[in-house]
Amino acid sequence: MYWLNGIASQLSLDCTVNRSKNEKKEDLDIISVQPCPNASMFITVTRTAFYVWSIKPITVLSFIKRTEKHILEFGENMNSIWKPDTSAFVIQTTKNFLLLYTLISYDQPSFEFNFPSSPHAFVTGPGEGKGPRTLLARFKLTIKVDAGIACCTSDDDYLILATHSPWAIQYVSWNPQLHGSHTFLMSKLGIMNTTVVKMEFNKQMDRSVWISNEGGVYYVKNTISGNKARQSIEDTMIWSGVCFHRDTKNKPTCVSFNPAFSLVAIGTSSGTIYVYSVMTDEPTLSHQYQPMDYVLHRVNDGSDDSNEVECLEWTSDGYAVGVGYRKHGLAVWSVYGALLCNTTEMDDGFRSDSSPKLKDVYVHGIHSMFWGPGNYQLLILVNSTDMKGFFTLPFAKSALAGYLHSDNIRKGLLQTDDRILLYNNGGDYQDNNTAIDPAAVAWTHIQYPSLYITDHWPIQYSSISADGRYIAIAGRKGFTHYNAMSNRWKLFGNQQQEQSFLVQGGLVWYKNILIVGCEMIQQKAYEIRLYSRENNLDNAYILYTETVSHPLIYITLSGGFLLVYTAENVLSIYNIVAISTANKQGGQTRLELVRRMILTDIIPSARSIKTISLFDSIKGDQFSMIEDVIHANVLFLIDGRLMLLCPKINLDTMNRPATKESPVTMNNQYDSIVISDKVEYYWIGNESVHNMKTSIWTIHGARLKIYVNLLYNHDIELSSCMNDNTDSEIESTASMLQRSEGRPFSLKYPVEVESNTTELSKWKINNLSEIKSKTVSISLDFYPLSIMLEKGIIIGVEHNISYKESLGFILFKISPKMHLFLHHILQYLLQDRLDKDAVIFAKSFDRYVYFSHALEILLHTVLEAEAGHDIGDKAILPRLIKFLDQFPHALDVIVSCARKTEVALWDHLFSVVGEPQGLFELCLVENRLRTATSYLIILQTMQPTTVGEKETIRLLQKAIDMNDYELCKELVRFLSSIDNTGHTLDGALKMIKSWMKTV
Repeated sequence: MYWLNGIASQLSLDCTVNRSKNEKKEDLDIISVQPCPNASMFITVTRTAFYVWSIKPITVLSFIKRTEKHILEFGENMNSIWKPDTSAFVIQTTKNFLLLYTLISYDQPSFEFNFPSSPHAFVTGPGEGKGPRTLLARFKLTIKVDAGIACCTSDDDYLILATHSPWAIQYVSWNPQLHGSHTFLMSKLGIMNTTVVKMEFNKQMDRSVWISNEGGVYYVKNTISGNKARQSIEDTMIWSGVCFHRDTKNKPTCVSFNPAFSLVAIGTSSGTIYVYSVMTDEPTLSHQYQPMDYVLHRVNDGSDDSNEVECLEWTSDGYAVGVGYRKHGLAVWSVYGALLCNTTEMDDGFRSDSSPKLKDVYVHGIHSMFWGPGNYQLLILVNSTDMKGFFTLPFAKSALAGYLHSDNIRKGLLQTDDRILLYNNGGDYQDNNTAIDPAAVAWTHIQYPSLYITDHWPIQYSSISADGRYIAIAGRKGFTHYNAMSNRWKLFGNQQQEQSFLVQGGLVWYKNILIVGCEMIQQKAYEIRLYSRENNLDNAYILYTETVSHPLIYITLSGGFLLVYTAENVLSIYNIVAISTANKQGGQTRLELVRRMILTDIIPSARSIKTISLFDSIKGDQFSMIEDVIHANVLFLIDGRLMLLCPKINLDTMNRPATKESPVTMNNQYDSIVISDKVEYYWIGNESVHNMKTSIWTIHGARLKIYVNLLYNHDIELSSCMNDNTDSEIESTASMLQRSEGRPFSLKYPVEVESNTTELSKWKINNLSEIKSKTVSISLDFYPLSIMLEKGIIIGVEHNISYKESLGFILFKISPKMHLFLHHILQYLLQDRLDKDAVIFAKSFDRYVYFSHALEILLHTVLEAEAGHDIGDKAILPRLIKFLDQFPHALDVIVSCARKTEVALWDHLFSVVGEPQGLFELCLVENRLRTATSYLIILQTMQPTTVGEKETIRLLQKAIDMNDYELCKELVRFLSSIDNTGHTLDGALKMIKSWMKTV
């Protein structure tokens, strides 16, 4: 979901501070960098000074340079640790001192633009509208740690230190003059009895992870029991921990929490990254990120740390993790294992000796890094003996990372720091025949309005309408929306109204109405507001307001119904009533509550919800009737698990009408089933393909899974599969039957599917016990963004790297990539002996020019898998040939596949299809001369030369009779290449001359 996009920027202290004459150059080398918890500020530490920076604008707000006397007494700077509320921080020194500083903030900006003459108009960048604030760092006190500091972290009340001598955990209050420090010996904790070399505390999960010097990783919990006011913290603190990972050879080097998905990632010296699920107090291995092959072998100098992972950093939304290698560059993985982008593949070309002008030295190794606000940029520190630098790398991310909504999946929406990238803007303007061509794909760049983005960066939510014409975005406060037809943004006219609320839970388009979840900042109240896109953005033009008692977690649509999930673990479903009147746009628009689900016992934490959908085995997620919503199933995505809730509703509940005063409320009246795990997002496909009534598409990193006709208990007649199309371009049943539906073409293999059949489709998952065996799985080499179900295409993004030595820096680009999924589904259907369903499904796509290419891929895949293996009845090649014969492409697909396949596989192919000679004769009978020409090459390879010469003469005569002169030239050229004696060629030329005399 995240891709490098653009060029890196390098930050330096040379142009930031005035350097004295006696100051050494290395005194300005940054040795560590530490962001504050919300990443709006960060501290860079040098040997003698520290600098507090702001992210937007990226500039130094405050710095303190220590004197040489002070350095001699207390030691050089090493690292910094923030207090979580950003009001203070400490500097760790080489002599085990902690220097405590407080930050004092002022309202006025630290500097302003000043023009010597008349006022000058200027535009600030994203997030720079208020300018850099004034910040003062003030020294408070010095803390001496006699036991020696091994590593440290912090929580709201204490600095948490691991010490060397003795082995202990020491708690030092942020206000040590009042509370002092507390020491817990390792020998008494009962967790481990050795030194802690790395320590990470996560406030949201209230857990710590410790890495020992012996290669063990511990998941630690500490709670305070009893009366904290009357007892010391040593007496009230209860410790518990478990070692969940140990490797003494490939030792763990770093750790990072992902609270959004309840995961912990551990980097190791071998380059492998282990990801553990921590939904319980005993972590279990979820998956691994294996180092790329070229990383393992590219730079191997014989040392143990050649592939060592130096640092890990998850994005704030948890959808991606940045991995910094000690002697390589950067890799970014999706949460469940798709490699999104990396610089490590370019290491070999960027060695310092072969590319001395390269300025982007982070490709040689990374010391530390962190994501900026909104995850639009990654800040990287390089601090090796021969290379140093501090860089910001720009990223583009999918809108799904911020707001997982079905319309965002359909349209492929990307976000960057200052603009939106919209795939296929304005609807499907591409011709059907060119949809597979990446060159025909256009990214439309839509810049954010400067009046909004300067004050409200970063963008938190983006939402596009179902038709792709309207886009809404929301940043720190307020929102704005865009019309893709007029290329105009609409903003609030009253800035006070815009800044009085922030969007919470999301915003969605329902026809011409924008539905927004809001938190009122001053009142601490929560509302759902409905705006018309035609009206001005003003509180006076709000169509309807629904008050909500608890914070909004997520809102979305299912057809004509609004789903609202709140922090009290309640899902509320509203009917959207929109009646247009002549005198007021939007008319009597309102929300009517029809159903409430209390989910306290099924969902442990409301904020673990990623997305919600209503689901019906017939309607998918598109509902229009209240009666259907009352007993509809509900899909949840929780911590990577796709869960289906099937309500238990008695007849009295179903027959009772739902009203706003008395909605249908269900408390624990449902069955919960986990359909799949390790799911990053999912999409529900509706009736746009004949016998695929509904489908659920789940993304599992580098793999995609399809669940077709899930829980479809109704009977599907094969003939009816051709009558209920939602796509106007899909042919009717009559036109299909005119193309000899179900009757063989050239090879005479029948698959009987007549128009008057009452035979039922077997392509469905009747119960969840069949779900694993009836799942279609597709491996991808790119990350999918959108699924064009009606065209049989998966659309995604891959990153590209270019470098010009004359420039000295690397350029990162993103480009769309497509993948046909037809052959995957067809192969599954044939393996499951659903031949008739395969024919019906394929007929939905045979109007596209790339359909024959999909069939060719299918034949090639099956042929390579089965040739040379005795698999008996499991072989599907015979059924595949019968399937191909239901389409006029069969002869072309077979010969095209054969010519692109190894000759060693031809015997197996033609043992099933038939002799090439017979296929050649069929081509002549049907006057398919071009196809027959391709079969000549097969005959020439498998038959004696005389046979090839004889058949070439026959084909030449046929081409002459049909006046295909271009083919005649090609055949004469081919004959000259195979006729060693020249006699056959001479006879052919005489035949042509005699024909020319008769013309």
